[in-house]
Amino acid sequence: MTKKILLISAFAVTAALYAQESDVIPTQEQMTGDFLVLNTQEYEGEKGLASIKPFTVSPAGEDSITVSGFYMTGCLSFKAKYDETNGKISIPAGIPIYNMETYMTYLYPWDAENEEVIMRPIEYKYVGNNTWECNTDLMLVAIYGEEMQATTFSNGSQIVRCNATSNNVSYVGAVGSQDGQIEYVESRRSYVTISGNIIDVYNILQVDQYGYGLRMSGTIDQAAGKAKFSYALTGYTNDGTYRILTGCEYNEETNMPTGVSYSGTSDYGMVYATIDLIEGKIIFDPMAIWVAEYTTDGNITVNDNLLFEFIKSVEVNYEVPLSTGIETPVVVDMQKEIERIDFYTVDGRKIKEPLDGMFVIKVTVYKDKSSKAEKMLFRRN
Repeated sequence: MTKKILLISAFAVTAALYAQESDVIPTQEQMTGDFLVLNTQEYEGEKGLASIKPFTVSPAGEDSITVSGFYMTGCLSFKAKYDETNGKISIPAGIPIYNMETYMTYLYPWDAENEEVIMRPIEYKYVGNNTWECNTDLMLVAIYGEEMQATTFSNGSQIVRCNATSNNVSYVGAVGSQDGQIEYVESRRSYVTISGNIIDVYNILQVDQYGYGLRMSGTIDQAAGKAKFSYALTGYTNDGTYRILTGCEYNEETNMPTGVSYSGTSDYGMVYATIDLIEGKIIFDPMAIWVAEYTTDGNITVNDNLLFEFIKSVEVNYEVPLSTGIETPVVVDMQKEIERIDFYTVDGRKIKEPLDGMFVIKVTVYKDKSSKAEKMLFRRN
């Protein structure tokens, strides 16, 4: 069976709105742990997210950090300068990034107009919220003797610190085949942003052998504790077809998908999840990666008879902010006179009037300037 769905258009990478302490620049010692590089590329004049790559950072002494896994699985580690006064990360131009034994690959800033490398450091500027931005075109340059071959790394990118972990149980192979089904359990460091009712989860799954991750974008129904995510293009194949991730129906006995979710409805292919905004937990319904093809009218046709992978379960646990910029709760005398009551979203944005059934932080401010903050499900009288 084949069905058509409209592919989501390219999107720009946006800065995280969910992390806290946006004005605090990490020290060099704090520059350690798991990060993601989010690379955009331009296609027909529009920039969109092209790849997500997890990597690690550790302090290296003398105002430097060590970056490991920045390009792809198996790439070389390198040192970059880190200025803890402004948070700037400076990567030397022409840093060796991959050793193919017969040739080397280097990372350079790129002058697109003159099609040549730029001999100045690659700079990621700190923009707050554990996010760094580089607006320069970057190019991977392979050197074969005197021959140079350039491949786009990004037309702008961000570095973000991971704030979540994604765990999934998946299956490849068919029931009754020679090799049978192969179950694998995977855990990946991820990144979650929430702004109002918009949610993005980065690096939720690994989409190819190079270690690149997947982004899923959706909306939250706070009253129901549900989120709905769009299907996502995960890559290409050698025969010219595509790989697309959708929600799916499945057979509990065979442990195999039986088709794309919500067939015959406007939610065809969508992925539903439950979300706990207080605890920071997202549990996705089953998903599958299918063979797909573009059609001449710009749609994509999913063949749910041809399966790449069945993702039976995914759970994402993310860090709920310790601070929302709201005063911490204090013990108050019930006889105190109230000056006002303010409401905030769970990500710390002040709102005038909550929607019925919305999770909010209610802050009661008393005339003596003390206050009490509490998380609650807002209900109208």
